[in-house]
Amino acid sequence: MTTVIVEEFNLLFEPWIAVRDIDGRREEVSLLTVFQNAAQYRSLAGELPAQDTAVLRLLLCVLHAALYGKDISGQPFSDDYEEQIDGAIQLWKDLWNKGLPYDRIATYLESYKDRFYLFHEETPFFQIPGLDQRDDVFGPFGIAKINGEIAEGENKARLFPQRAGEGKSSLSYAEAARWLLYYSGFAETFGKLEAKGKTSKSDPSIGVGWLGKLGLISAVGDNLFQTLMLNFVLLNDNGEVWEAGKPIWEKPVNTKERHIISFPSSQTELLSLQPRRVQLERMNGRVVSFRLVSGDVFPQEEAFAETMTIWRYGKHPGDKVERYRPRPFQPAVQLWRDFASLVSQGAGGKQGMPGIVRWTKSLVEKDIIPSDFHYRFQTSGISYGTMQAVITDVFSDSLAFNAGLLSVLHEGWITGIINGLSQTEKLVREVGMLAQNIVKAAGIKDGAGGKNEGIIARDEARTMAYYRLDLSFRLWLEQIDPATDNIDSKLDEWWATSQAAVRAIGRELMNQCSPQALLGRPGQSAAEAYNWFLYYTANRNALNVRGEKRRGKPTESNS
Repeated sequence: MTTVIVEEFNLLFEPWIAVRDIDGRREEVSLLTVFQNAAQYRSLAGELPAQDTAVLRLLLCVLHAALYGKDISGQPFSDDYEEQIDGAIQLWKDLWNKGLPYDRIATYLESYKDRFYLFHEETPFFQIPGLDQRDDVFGPFGIAKINGEIAEGENKARLFPQRAGEGKSSLSYAEAARWLLYYSGFAETFGKLEAKGKTSKSDPSIGVGWLGKLGLISAVGDNLFQTLMLNFVLLNDNGEVWEAGKPIWEKPVNTKERHIISFPSSQTELLSLQPRRVQLERMNGRVVSFRLVSGDVFPQEEAFAETMTIWRYGKHPGDKVERYRPRPFQPAVQLWRDFASLVSQGAGGKQGMPGIVRWTKSLVEKDIIPSDFHYRFQTSGISYGTMQAVITDVFSDSLAFNAGLLSVLHEGWITGIINGLSQTEKLVREVGMLAQNIVKAAGIKDGAGGKNEGIIARDEARTMAYYRLDLSFRLWLEQIDPATDNIDSKLDEWWATSQAAVRAIGRELMNQCSPQALLGRPGQSAAEAYNWFLYYTANRNALNVRGEKRRGKPTESNS
């Protein structure tokens, strides 16, 4: 193991950020190069979408740090409050129309050149030095623990890993730099780390990495420049300029363990949070292991400086009052089913629109972005297993729609689409109830349909319905032009599509019925259940009547 630290692999100049060019070719470029040629790259192209999001947040942190408080020519904003707001909006508009001021960004980064060495005796990038000389740290851990493609624990290896040999036991410096950012954001809970230094139950929990707690969502443009800009939020939810702050490379190295802090109000500090303090270890030009201690610890309630998450409002276990917290996505739930949370505050403002959506909405309303521009929002996340101590799934999803839908001029569209999705959920519920009643008519224990050949249980039928509707809804939503389309006609179109898909599944369920299920018993036969299914899915009025009736019933099982 290397004991003498030699400055090596400066992220400003060495290629390490994975990008895909306009022609679809993947390559690695340096931090300076990615800003110089952002419009020439289609997207980031790391090993996982979650890793790309972690890298994107670093790039945004650089933009906030390099451009904060100045116009596109580098002149400081006025001290006047209103002029600062106007200046921030004008800066965004100028950047969108003219491109990034590369010379300013490069000058800024090069002034902190020594803080961007992956290996450095005093200031290794996004790490703290000297952990290999201490006996109160955790590790060394094999590098497979930090590699999200493998995500192995120390005591349990994956049965079918995506890497083997050297690619499993070590990483190139470029790979290690990407996975370092990923691990800092998405690290699983480590029980010993959680317990160490916690003096009372009221101390905030370390838990998983901050990004792992979010309903993490980012905006995606036609190229990397647009993606950077669409996520470059210059005003907070109150329409004010963000507080000034410093990213970690402008501060002295913080070696404090379990450092309890207030949640940052500055984008530079938020985007360079360090919930884990890590030191990478190398051998023969490869990164082979790492050590860690706890890092910044903070409460997650009302953390509104975070712009890349959906919020939920309610009581958390142990809370006495309702508060906003990030609401993680569920990997099995498609993003389009969360459309209401994405674009609407909901009833009483208890449903938190992500900051990036609110920001892009304001850009549309100010005519900075054309109303026919198509947004694409992408989720990227991690699901964790028991006690959040192991990663069980890595997932991503995306949804595209016309920017005009976010305009206040077209609020009727948002309401209409949300109502249309509510009707879709009712249709799916009906086919689930049909499946459940067929299972009961066959004399099978409720919920056990999937264990019997040819029988589809309620939840399986619902999943099938959402899967069948998935592509249809995405295409329907993306093709809406609120400036020219008629709301009622488009909603009728979606109703016809969703009704036909759900009824087709209903027919399939009946075609698979056993004679026993068809005959059933008094008050519980598949044929009778199917007739009720056809009745309640015949039109939207019948479906709504069904919804009213259900509110007074204790279960879903009675047709």
